[in-house]
Amino acid sequence: MTILDTKNLHVKLPIQNIINITKFWLNKTNSETIIVKQTLDLIKVFPNQNYFQYNGKYFKPTKSIAMVSPVSSTLAEIHLQFFEELIIRHWIESVEISYYKIYVDNI
Repeated sequence: MTILDTKNLHVKLPIQNIINITKFWLNKTNSETIIVKQTLDLIKVFPNQNYFQYNGKYFKPTKSIAMVSPVSSTLAEIHLQFFEELIIRHWIESVEISYYKIYVDNI
C-alpha cells in the first residue's frame, strides 16, 4: 500500500503548466475556440492580481498560484487530474493498481 500527499501544492504549480494543462482538458472536451481562449486569458491574469501577506510583508506571486486565490484550489485540481490522466490511468487499466482513491491532495 502506498499513500501520497502533495506538500505546498498551490505554490509549486507554475502558471505556464496550468495554462498548458487547462488547454489540454478544454481541447479534449472539444470546447469552442473562444471558450478556450477566454479561459486561458483569465488564467494568465491570476498571478498579477493576487497579493498575499506574510510576517507583515506583501508578496506578489509571479510564477505560481497563490494559496489565497479564490481559484487556486480549482487550478490545483486541474493539475492533479492531469497527473491522474497521464500516469495513474495506465496503471489502473492494466490492473497494476487494484484499488485507487483520492481525496483533495491525498492519493
